[in-house]
Amino acid sequence: MITLDNILIADNGTRIDYVFTASPDINKFINQKDNLFIEYLENISHVPKSILAIPFISNWLPIAWFAGFDIVVDEIDSEFYTSMKNLKDKFAKQFPDYNLKGSLKAKTLVENKCIGKKTAMLFSGGVDAYATYIRIKHKEPELVTILGADIEIEDTEQWSRFKSFLENEELLATNQKQYITTNVRNFYTYQVELLLKDIGWWGKVQHGLSLIGSIAPLGFIRGYENIYIASSYTKEIQIAWGSTPKTDETIRWCGTKVFHDGYELKRQDKVDLIADFAKTNKVPFRLRVCYSELRTDFNCSNCEKCFRTILGILLNDEDPNDYGFVVDESVYDKIFSTINHGGASKGMQYFWLELKDKADKANSFFVFKDKELEEAKLEKIKTGELNAIIESKLKNKTGILAKGQFIIRNRFPWLRKIYRKIKY
Repeated sequence: MITLDNILIADNGTRIDYVFTASPDINKFINQKDNLFIEYLENISHVPKSILAIPFISNWLPIAWFAGFDIVVDEIDSEFYTSMKNLKDKFAKQFPDYNLKGSLKAKTLVENKCIGKKTAMLFSGGVDAYATYIRIKHKEPELVTILGADIEIEDTEQWSRFKSFLENEELLATNQKQYITTNVRNFYTYQVELLLKDIGWWGKVQHGLSLIGSIAPLGFIRGYENIYIASSYTKEIQIAWGSTPKTDETIRWCGTKVFHDGYELKRQDKVDLIADFAKTNKVPFRLRVCYSELRTDFNCSNCEKCFRTILGILLNDEDPNDYGFVVDESVYDKIFSTINHGGASKGMQYFWLELKDKADKANSFFVFKDKELEEAKLEKIKTGELNAIIESKLKNKTGILAKGQFIIRNRFPWLRKIYRKIKY
């Protein structure tokens, strides 16, 4: 088991450090050099311990479920405790090939009362986040962004640029911004990834509960009644994922409700929504979809994620350069080159099928220079040539090879540095 022994408040009440003890057989999962911490802009020293414990539990409990050990705490919010029992059942249905054994044990259940009617949303600046923002803009949500989730804590340059974007984006000017810093992706070792038959722990299991749970102490202080998290996928995409309506909306504490927004919308539906909003309101704004190491501008404009967003904007007869990208008519050839030389996933396959469908139905598209030439390039996407490449890659993909490469990278990190230098 892991026992939470103490919750330490530091840095004038803005930082939480968690002191715990663990059984010897759990040590392989613990990053001894980087124990879990979380920092806020607000002073959270007067938040009840039964709420302060939530970020710790939100990050360690999924590991306990899959590894088969218990998490023991002195006290926890009663509503959160019940929601974790229900959440475990939801995950068990998502992962029928796994036997989820571990559980949360608390000496005292505390009935807290959160006071406030505010709305907050997790905000990354990408397609999913902006689509949700547009849908709930009238609620004047506070925007909560977490350093340590998509951007590494050590990447001060990228974080500084990202914060500058949030603070200076005209569309977001009236929204309160909240920043959280936490090492949610570094407090455990690579052994946690190996609890799955295929790698991808953060996306497949951890991120929904981790991000939502990180807000709990802040929400208690700020008075968040409703928290929104944008969907990544729709019900049409049948893959195990750590953030769905059934999982996210199970999470509760002292009256706070969580809403998983946009699940009925495909990714291209969201791009359509964003383009329509920008045109109708005459407020162009930049999307931040890319965290590539090759990025020197707002987005790298050269990775698969950038390309699928760029193409979605083009098919709305809009210029991607107005939405935070730097691109020209050569984009079509670059798309095929990137897909040819990159990897593939089931989620990626769904997104490009959506784009093929959008291309088939689009009455017009944005032309950079030569309509006839660019239309011929677009026709290759309409015929499904690109999708055939992705399908072929999926058929030849082997999870065993990916897992082996992952183990080697983490056991011998110096090899990864050499690989990155060669690649980039």
